[in-house]
Amino acid sequence: MIWLLAPVFNESENVSALIKSVSLQHTKGLPFAWIVVDDGSKDATVQTARQNLHDEDVIIELHNNRGPGKAFEAGMHYFLEYAKKDDLLLTLEGDGTADLESLAEMLHVKHEKNADLVLASVYLQGGGFSRTSALRLLISHAANALSRFWLGMPYRTLTSFYRLWTFSALERLHKVYQPLIDSPGFICQVELLYKSHLLQQQIFEVPTRVYSERRKGNSKMKLIKTALSHIQFLLQSRKYRK
Repeated sequence: MIWLLAPVFNESENVSALIKSVSLQHTKGLPFAWIVVDDGSKDATVQTARQNLHDEDVIIELHNNRGPGKAFEAGMHYFLEYAKKDDLLLTLEGDGTADLESLAEMLHVKHEKNADLVLASVYLQGGGFSRTSALRLLISHAANALSRFWLGMPYRTLTSFYRLWTFSALERLHKVYQPLIDSPGFICQVELLYKSHLLQQQIFEVPTRVYSERRKGNSKMKLIKTALSHIQFLLQSRKYRK
C-alpha cells in the first residue's frame, strides 16, 4: 500500500483537487490511503478534506499552527504506527502543485535500485518549474546550492516535499533521531534528508515538474523567514552527526 501524506494549512481552495488528483493508475494498481495533517487551518480545509476522503483515510488535526515540520512528524508517526513493513509513504505539498506523473518513475527506481528514499527533483534534466517568480527561483537555487556545499550532499533538490519513503527508512530514522524532526518550518525537509544521508540510506532522484499555476491563493512559505531558518539550520547541523 502507498500512504499519501500531505500537510495542509488554509488550503480549502486546493485540498479537494489535491485529493482527487490521485487515482489507482498513478499508483500502478496499488491500494492507497491518505494521511492529511491539518496544521491549525482557520478556513474550511478540514471540512472540505473530510468531504473528499474515504473510510480508509485519516485526517489529523493539530489545532494550532505549528509549521510543516510538526505536521510531517505527526503524519510520519501515524504511518509508523499503522502501516505494514512493506508499505510506502509518499509525501506531497498540500497545494496540489506536484506532478503525480512522476510517481511511476519513483516507484520504478525504488524497486530497481532497492532505494530507501526517492526524491522528485526539479533540478534534474527533464524537471523544472512550469511557472514561478524570478525571486523564488533564485532563492530556491541558492538554498539548494548552499545546502549541498555545506552539508556535503550530492542531491540536486533538497527542499522539495515530494518524496517516496520506505517504512524501514523512516523506522530507522525514528530509532536514531528523537524527535524525528526538530525544525518546525519548511527547512524540515532538508533536515530529514540530511539525517537519512548521514545514516547512509540509499537515496535516488527522478526528474519532476512543479505546476505553480495549479495553486489557488498564495504560497504559505514566507521567503525571509524560510531563508533565516535555512541559515540557522546549517549552522546547527553538526548536532545530527551520530
